[in-house]
Amino acid sequence: MVRAFTYPLRGKVCIESAAFLPHRRRMRGDTRNRILVASLLLFNEHGEPGTTTNEIADELDISPGNLHYHFRKKAQIVDALLDEFQADAKRVLTPPEVDVVTVDDFWVFLHLLLECTAAYRFLFRDLESLSERHPRVQLVLGRFAKGLATLFELYLRQLAASGLLALGDDEAVIIARNLAVIALFSDRFDGLTRQATTADDSALRIAGSILNVLKPLAAKESAAHIEDLAAHYET
Repeated sequence: MVRAFTYPLRGKVCIESAAFLPHRRRMRGDTRNRILVASLLLFNEHGEPGTTTNEIADELDISPGNLHYHFRKKAQIVDALLDEFQADAKRVLTPPEVDVVTVDDFWVFLHLLLECTAAYRFLFRDLESLSERHPRVQLVLGRFAKGLATLFELYLRQLAASGLLALGDDEAVIIARNLAVIALFSDRFDGLTRQATTADDSALRIAGSILNVLKPLAAKESAAHIEDLAAHYET
């Protein structure tokens, strides 16, 4: 079942997982794309190791032979989903195109990031076991993590240049790395501490955590706005 994320982002409702396959609209009736969407939802719910190709076929009400015509092995489905993740990650990691970055620009980027990582959350939840069976996972996610830290740093520096944050050059690198760790691995911390969480709860908690990191750095001009945004995510 496809669920909906409802973030306080200008009233926008974003559809989990299926919305992030970049070709889904022009391939809506395509069996291969339907397999990818169903696999993504099942992997996110049960984990990739806990999902069989027969279960994917049952979810779609197609024969195992029909599925195997498109993907002979489950590893090929994972590989195809990695391709889709890379396409979506490229959108997320696009640097801001404006000369002056605002707090709202950062907020929109943050939501796009969390929508993407939630849509492919099985990759981050099962990172070690997936990497053992699918070495490309480590490579793709490693590049994404580095790119994300770099983009966080860019936003921090531009917000500082605009007078919206007060931080030094050395601080930007460290804080950007910390924000990337929060964004990518908070779910794993919640799992270690046995904190029950839904995908929605996790995304909202991460957004709140990141905005609360920025609160002590806020300049006078932006302090009230960042405080107001962070208040949306208090539980």
